[in-house]
Amino acid sequence: MYVTLNNQGYQLVALGNFPDAIRDEFPTLPLDRYCGGKFRYRRLSQYRIRHASTWELELLPHRPYCQATQYNSVMGGLLRKFLPLRIDPSTVIRAGADAVPLDKTLEWQVDVHQCRVIVNDDTRGVLVPEGPHRDGHTYSMIAVVDRQNIGSGETHLMPLDSDEPFLTLTLRAGEAIVLDDRVMRHHATDITAPVGQKGHRDVFLLAFNTWPERRYGEAYEAAVLNGTWRVGQ
Repeated sequence: MYVTLNNQGYQLVALGNFPDAIRDEFPTLPLDRYCGGKFRYRRLSQYRIRHASTWELELLPHRPYCQATQYNSVMGGLLRKFLPLRIDPSTVIRAGADAVPLDKTLEWQVDVHQCRVIVNDDTRGVLVPEGPHRDGHTYSMIAVVDRQNIGSGETHLMPLDSDEPFLTLTLRAGEAIVLDDRVMRHHATDITAPVGQKGHRDVFLLAFNTWPERRYGEAYEAAVLNGTWRVGQ
């Protein structure tokens, strides 16, 4: 698998079926208690990657996750503590790295979020609490592992200066989109389920930054918390 971002800054990637060992982990994900509801469940791990004959992964010491408020007005400026992944995400990391494609002469830092969003009569299936946004990374990847008994959940890509999408699509299980987060915003509509029933959407959310511009570590966290962090630090 080796494709290149198109002239609009995104690329669709066919991943195929995920193994049962990965799919079976999603029902066990712990609640993401930072969202203000019981609709999202999540684990997170962070990696340093470098290319030899293939992309090699180094699992980084587990730390809280944080984003600057300029990118996440709902949960930015917080140290969010998630449990680490219990599965091997190397296949999806390499797929994203090759789809960009990342510069193989550089080392990169990668965030890997494993998420389930549920929906039922009592729970709204909110995929993106912060609305149309950038994540504040260089490249992002949304990889859908499973969709069960749901409608909607459309992915929207839009310019930085408009809420009018230039791309609207529904990613199916085994499909992913990779995008240049510097040149666009993205959003996803809520998922829905039939009345009296429940459904869910399982995804991996990945973020890639060069190692010198990593969104990881004590210095990054301190700069985010005191409001001094800027892109390029």
